[in-house]
Amino acid sequence: MFECIQAVDERLYNRYLTLERNIKSGSNSFYDAYLDMLEQFVKVVLTSYNIDVDSKCTCGKILLNDDVQNLFKKTLEVDDFTYKKMRDYTSKINAHKHRGEKEICIDTIVAYMKVLYDAISAYCKVKSISIEGFDSDHYSSIFKVYERENLELRAQANALQSELEESVEQNRLKEKDLEEFRSLITKQELEKLSLEDQNAALQKKISKLKDIKISSMEEKLNKTIDLLLELQAAVVENRAIAYAVGDTICGSKQFESFVEKARGVLPAASKQLGKANGVLSKAVAIAKGVNKIIEGKRNNGE
Repeated sequence: MFECIQAVDERLYNRYLTLERNIKSGSNSFYDAYLDMLEQFVKVVLTSYNIDVDSKCTCGKILLNDDVQNLFKKTLEVDDFTYKKMRDYTSKINAHKHRGEKEICIDTIVAYMKVLYDAISAYCKVKSISIEGFDSDHYSSIFKVYERENLELRAQANALQSELEESVEQNRLKEKDLEEFRSLITKQELEKLSLEDQNAALQKKISKLKDIKISSMEEKLNKTIDLLLELQAAVVENRAIAYAVGDTICGSKQFESFVEKARGVLPAASKQLGKANGVLSKAVAIAKGVNKIIEGKRNNGE
């Protein structure tokens, strides 16, 4: 709903994105980001109407200026309640900072965002800039979303890591995969990051673990195929013995004929094995492709 302010000032929109990230984190840094955006908005409005104010003045002092009040209330037709709240919130934010409050609730966020929206909406109306209606549900839906994503990503990463730990301990992975596994971000390193950065790091970790798992599956598949190929000679003899026993015990010449008969069956078995190998190889390739597509979408923010 605030996308329209890109037409007003790109820096103002960037401040909104920062503000929204703090809502997603459920961080009390919301207050700082809010004041930063409100101050930027007020300065953008004043600049557009050629009103000069001391750059050293705080947002609260600027809003007390008579010319500024007339501009917002008369020219932009911002209602008294909204303008009063704009001033009120600047002082409240400073009080929150001094008290060092760590928690913020969704009701506070919605109330603050509605005041900011009403002020920006009034400006957009005068400037003939289209703006969507205020949607309080949007902020309820994204509040602490990083925390929820973090729990899901941690569970997924832990599950994948647990699956591979036995293979790592028994040294059953390729050397390259072992190095990749050992270089994964640790819990201690993760805890030093913000929630947003933790989620990005966890997504990368999950992607690497999936690649290692697919590589491990491919390695197991190749070893199984090699083992089956090594057993071909034994399969031939076992088939010969089966034929010999079935037709009663016979001489060496007759036994050789049974061996030749068994060898005749082998090409068909090898062909079936080759088909199975092809199907499994395609499955591994598809899994790799899907993993790359998912990673690409995450990198593009989809």
